[in-house]
Amino acid sequence: LPLVVGSDAATMALAARLQAQGFDVRGIRPPTVPEGTARLRISVTRNASLGDIDRLGAALAAAQAELQAA
Repeated sequence: LPLVVGSDAATMALAARLQAQGFDVRGIRPPTVPEGTARLRISVTRNASLGDIDRLGAALAAAQAELQAA
């Protein structure tokens, strides 16, 4: 599941925060994707519960809010 973030720095910061919380998230940057479209690649397996997905959503929202405030 790709989530376009935009800047390389913000993408990698988000990826690091989410990985530290145990999520399978990777930052994808140029040259793999076009400039300005760096993104997170989020892997969700069949073993993920609805609670896991809710936690991921909350973690994404919190991390994004912190990065925007910085």
